Amino acid sequence: GAAGEVREKNMSNPPPAAPGKGCDEVRKQYDECFKSWYTDKFLQGNSTPACLKEWEDYRLCMLASLKDKKLLHLLEKNPPSTPKP
Repeated sequence: GAAGEVREKNMSNPPPAAPGKGCDEVRKQYDECFKSWYTDKFLQGNSTPACLKEWEDYRLCMLASLKDKKLLHLLEKNPPSTPKP
């Protein structure tokens, strides 16, 4: 029936990858660095920032991904206004 046809159509056209999907490796590097810093430094009383390079790599990757998917406007402070009817 119609429901089966819709299901088959959806399976043949998977949704596009989520923004940042290509940033998995740099996110993993940042997450590992952060967890280590949090456990070994922060919880021991040392709040000196760390993992700045890893964070910047991840941030730049995400920005590029959002730009590629034309979603960068979502991060703007004043996004374009929606036209009133």
